[in-house]
Amino acid sequence: MRDWILSLRPKHWLKNAFVLAPLIFSEHYLDGDAVLRALGAFALFSLLASAMYLINDVVDRGHDARHPRKKHRPVASGRILPATALAAAGVFIAIALAASTVLSLRLTVVLAAYIVNTLAYVLWLKHKVILDVLLIAVGFVLRLLAGCAAISVEPTGWLLVCGFSLALVLGFGKRRTEVAAEGIDYRFRPALQSYDAAKLDTLLGACTAVCLVAYMLFTLAPETVARHGTDRLIFTIPVVAYGLFRYLFKVMEGRGDGPTEILVSDPVFAATGVVWGTMVVLILVSK
Repeated sequence: MRDWILSLRPKHWLKNAFVLAPLIFSEHYLDGDAVLRALGAFALFSLLASAMYLINDVVDRGHDARHPRKKHRPVASGRILPATALAAAGVFIAIALAASTVLSLRLTVVLAAYIVNTLAYVLWLKHKVILDVLLIAVGFVLRLLAGCAAISVEPTGWLLVCGFSLALVLGFGKRRTEVAAEGIDYRFRPALQSYDAAKLDTLLGACTAVCLVAYMLFTLAPETVARHGTDRLIFTIPVVAYGLFRYLFKVMEGRGDGPTEILVSDPVFAATGVVWGTMVVLILVSK
């Protein structure tokens, strides 16, 4: 059981919080039915993501078996057979797609797109510089679209732009921590040959700036003010800036093993997220 829990990566379900973002910014968080549908979409996306992790572990088991840390993963070590992992992944995918039709056919289409996007990444494009991170970012955008489909709201341009730019920060941050961990020895991750710390620091700085500016413009945009009936979302900008810059510092310092590890292991990030979410809800409720 412990091996299966490790392989399903439950702590990485934190990424699927993107599914819940449309619930907040569409102001459906007081609608009990919408909340349940959004949580259902979150659960299905988490199940689907775990299936993709199993497939990834099977595909990467050769490299992982030679890695000083990843060789202990259940599939790479042989504690879970590749055929068993693929069978479980197939069951999870079937359950997620079938259950999603109960919520929304649009959600089923988004989940299917996520499967295609992730398989393209796992089987081929994870070894293509820049494209690998772009596909990671697309995966996060699909999470946003899944959240919209689950509660039957249309995604706004600002939601997609802010989500995509944040996903780029997370994606290049992942590569930066991997480069710091692997050093100049690329035997374990051939995909890192095209990256180095200097290039990734430049990309991270640019993407962080774009993300922050996009969020600033979102809070000030006339359509945002008209949609939410308030211009006070601007007061959440310092919290977002602090979270982005703190993440940037930790990634460049080489701390953690990817974005999820950094975010989960640092209680300040959790507190920052709670403060931001509380501020957004209070501003929208008290307009």
